[in-house]
Amino acid sequence: MRRASVALGIVIGMTGLLRGASLSVGTTDQDRPAAQEPHTVRLRNGSVLRGRVVRFENGEFTMILAGTQSRAIIHVADVESIDFGGPDVRVETSRPSEAAPSARSAQQPTAPTPPPAVALPQYVEYTVKVPASQANQEWTDTGIEVVKGQKLRFAVSGRIRVSATQEVGPEGVEREDPDRLMPDRPSGGVIAVIGDDNDDFFFIGQAVEIVAPRGGRLFLMVNEGSPGDNSGEFLVRVQVEEPSRIGAKGQ
Repeated sequence: MRRASVALGIVIGMTGLLRGASLSVGTTDQDRPAAQEPHTVRLRNGSVLRGRVVRFENGEFTMILAGTQSRAIIHVADVESIDFGGPDVRVETSRPSEAAPSARSAQQPTAPTPPPAVALPQYVEYTVKVPASQANQEWTDTGIEVVKGQKLRFAVSGRIRVSATQEVGPEGVEREDPDRLMPDRPSGGVIAVIGDDNDDFFFIGQAVEIVAPRGGRLFLMVNEGSPGDNSGEFLVRVQVEEPSRIGAKGQ
């Protein structure tokens, strides 16, 4: 008996109607059985189908079932053997090796690998009121001791009056004010300094995040040269990174 091995695949499906078409399973015209001889397809699940196998394409047999016009689409992986009616025309599919997993085996889902934990900076938050009418351009002492290398976050809210007719927010305003401490930054905006022994001021405006260039006390003030006639106050929220997370120590 001649045998031909065919590749493994998936699924049996039953659909539609089809009239006979030429058989293509690697046999010659001489090998093909007479038209009246039925074909028998034995499936791996024990089922037996009889009719006419009319096509083999893309790993699937097309079979017209005996006594009907129904068409069966049979995947090669589900076929145990096919008997074409003659003593020498029989096809048996190869069984999957026990050593190798079947292509039909369901893949077990695997849980996604969680991303590695990242240590996020921890912050301590302070709220400081900065009055607009500081006499003699006095700084507001926040009471916060800063460590060099510490991250500082500032967020400012509120509005103040810098004159009888002009109101500004924490971002300040461009106007004639030659006596302000930071002449290159808007008048009426919020500024800061670390330590009381230097003039390394930095502008905060509405919000800013910095890395402390030095250690020392943090002071805040309104960048305005004539604060005596000002009114109102800003509310400054300061978030300070915990010192235990800072590599560099304050100086």
